[in-house]
Amino acid sequence: MPQTVIVTFKAPAELVERLDELVRTGVFRNRSEALRHALVILINRYRGEAFASEVLGGGNKDALQAT
Repeated sequence: MPQTVIVTFKAPAELVERLDELVRTGVFRNRSEALRHALVILINRYRGEAFASEVLGGGNKDALQAT
């Protein structure tokens, strides 16, 4: 992945609790990984896989698949 940027945002506590549950159960290694995955899904939905792949520098193609 190219240069990374720290992004801070507010989210409802319940949403963060559910995110943390995904991390605790091993679906993701940490919050950052989960949120990157979610952003890729969002970008794929609105701009297409080619755009997300370009943003991630041609990273892991499996990570670009919306689930």
